[in-house]
Amino acid sequence: MTELVGDQHSLDDPATAAGDEAAAHVPAARLSDDGPGSAARSLRGVWFDGFRAALPAWIIAHVVVIFVQDLAQRAVPLFPAQVHDRPELHHIFNQLYTWDTAWYLGLAQTGYSGMPSDGVRFWPLFPLVTRGVSAVGIPVATAVLAVCWVAALLLGVLMYRLALTAGLDTLTARRAAWLSQLAPGAFVLVMGYTEALAGMLAAIYLIAIRCTATRPGLWGGAVPSDVAPRGRWIWAWHAAAIIAGLGSGLVRPTGFLLAVAGAVELVRQWREPALNVLARVAVTVSPVLGTLLFLNWSRTVYGDLMLPYSIQRLVNLRGTVASNPFQAALDSLNQVGNGAGAFTLILVVVSLGLLWLCVRRLPLSYTAWAAVTLASVITAPHFSSFARYASGVLPLLLAGALLVRDWRRWGWVVCSSAALCGYFAYQSFIGIYVP
Repeated sequence: MTELVGDQHSLDDPATAAGDEAAAHVPAARLSDDGPGSAARSLRGVWFDGFRAALPAWIIAHVVVIFVQDLAQRAVPLFPAQVHDRPELHHIFNQLYTWDTAWYLGLAQTGYSGMPSDGVRFWPLFPLVTRGVSAVGIPVATAVLAVCWVAALLLGVLMYRLALTAGLDTLTARRAAWLSQLAPGAFVLVMGYTEALAGMLAAIYLIAIRCTATRPGLWGGAVPSDVAPRGRWIWAWHAAAIIAGLGSGLVRPTGFLLAVAGAVELVRQWREPALNVLARVAVTVSPVLGTLLFLNWSRTVYGDLMLPYSIQRLVNLRGTVASNPFQAALDSLNQVGNGAGAFTLILVVVSLGLLWLCVRRLPLSYTAWAAVTLASVITAPHFSSFARYASGVLPLLLAGALLVRDWRRWGWVVCSSAALCGYFAYQSFIGIYVP
């Protein structure tokens, strides 16, 4: 790529490495990359490079978390994998089925009618996908992990492409792919949680709303030509964004917030041809429509449109819609025992710093989504599950990757992040930390 990160050229750009004199001898057709066949090869190369970047991190993350869950299985007393009022689960990867995984497994097996009444707080897409995978003969317990593991790998590949779409270089893109798998809260990508599927859908949506731009738009920020689709592929990305948006609204309670990113790109591109603008309107509202589909189902079945949200206000769950983050910070400092509260507070401060970097370096649409999502996370009582939620705010990972391009800094950060990932996983598997 010839894109710049700050004032520094990409270390992976062969033209930059060889110098301007060498670049001058390259034929003009290869520099411009105008041919459709060349563009297709370039895009295929991007996806293959993304796979090569994500696979090692994916393997390391799974080795770390499965090793930690094996240690936790030896703890006494064993933290059980079960939903209350249902039998305890026994499995070789028993601890991967603790906490929310047990709920999603139950929903995939029996639906909402066969689960405790507060199960409606879990959004339906992940158990539906799991049930679909199990329909080919795979046991449901295996399908839960299979869906998450495949989605986690795809998330890593998409993070690579997302970084390039945001105008970052290939080195930063590789860092981002690794961070998506080894961030402190990313251990849930190895469990049966929605984060892998939700992150994959969010990445598709964020890539698509930028790749479909046909004009530079307000506030600048054109997509680099070597990763920008052409012709009919723009409409394929429009379709992908709509599908990903609908899925995001059905996979998590905060999935509808992706509409903020879509709205920003709609405003940026409001001078596009009318058909493109209409497509952008559909893309923008798709996450909200996905959420409304589930809420309408709730009204039909339970007679309460907002029950999936209002049930979270129960004392033994979230307890409120939004709490005072300063009180949550004090609670974290006063927490004794396993130290998760202190580590969580550090992650909060780091996330706020990364958000500021997003403001300075990333597209406005990405930053806007990161800001509203982080606001919803920080206002959770006691910063509940902050590590997990923050690891799913993809622009924060892009910002983090920008800071660790130097290999010495990168080595320290990736090792400490993987260690925290294992630490939070172990605390969760023994029942102390709520992921």
